[in-house]
Amino acid sequence: MTEYNKLINDINKGIILPIYLIHGEESFFSDKIIKHITDRIIDESSVDFDFKKIYSKKSDENQENEVIDFVKRFPLIGDYNLIIVKDSKNLSNDFKNIISYLENFNPKTILILSFNGPVDKRKKIYKVSTKQGIVFESKKIYENQVYSWIEEQCKKIPLNLHPNSIKIISDFTGNDLSQIDNELNKLKLNSKENEIIRPDEVESIIGFSKQYNFFELTKLIGKDNFEKAIELVTYMSKNSKKYPLVLIIATVYSFFNKIFIYHSIENKKEASKILAINPYFIDEYKQASLVYPMKRVSKIFEFLLEADKRSKGIDFDNNDNLSILEDLIYKIFKSK
Repeated sequence: MTEYNKLINDINKGIILPIYLIHGEESFFSDKIIKHITDRIIDESSVDFDFKKIYSKKSDENQENEVIDFVKRFPLIGDYNLIIVKDSKNLSNDFKNIISYLENFNPKTILILSFNGPVDKRKKIYKVSTKQGIVFESKKIYENQVYSWIEEQCKKIPLNLHPNSIKIISDFTGNDLSQIDNELNKLKLNSKENEIIRPDEVESIIGFSKQYNFFELTKLIGKDNFEKAIELVTYMSKNSKKYPLVLIIATVYSFFNKIFIYHSIENKKEASKILAINPYFIDEYKQASLVYPMKRVSKIFEFLLEADKRSKGIDFDNNDNLSILEDLIYKIFKSK
């Protein structure tokens, strides 16, 4: 995140280099970097003359030559040419011509090579791009970083979300940053300035239910509310597109893993920092730890492993979503 923020700040200051090799699995950061560079270099008057975007295809052998022809020319209207090559792995097997160009590049052209996945650091295109410009790896953030990432985005927008609203959004979206960004902008457009956006508003504006979500399920489990938990997983199993079984199991596992870690923390004042959760929610884990002592949590991990195997069709019959979830919830609550 620090590297990304520094890169964005440099671009906004006009510090632009001749080559950007952007690779990795998280499209959000890649798209943002490309947009910032484009906005900085190209305007309405130059877009038809000094700008080119190519979606490379394996079947087109002329694309690399097309790129080379463009990068060597001088801009017609603006100060720079800008060429963006998406899916760059299809552009060439060895990038021999691109490498040759980068060793003696045109100072009036900005070349962006975007890869949907990691690029081998041993490759010459990686090494030359590092020497002559910027190489940025766009990594997906971990699930336990999503809450903090939403908080950071809210400060930038700015947007005042209640902690429970942030939790609902993170539960529904996982680490899909593009979706989170879209939803936050939607909330911004439909809320008043400085208004605290509570779960009710989240539900009415973007359709994420405060009653039917992963956060609510772990909350019910933490409070030992069997009837409501069964009711919720029944609803979720009937809406599997919105609530994938694998995410439900992963969410419950993450919840109990945090309880397990909470038990081992000597100084409970450090719990929110160690667990990487907002201090607002620490009382929920404190209460849940009273309901689920260490020995019980260890047993529940076995039930979660069994549910995970069943979800993948391993060693068990009767593997429909509802029966898997009902069995899991029943075993969790009856494990006392």
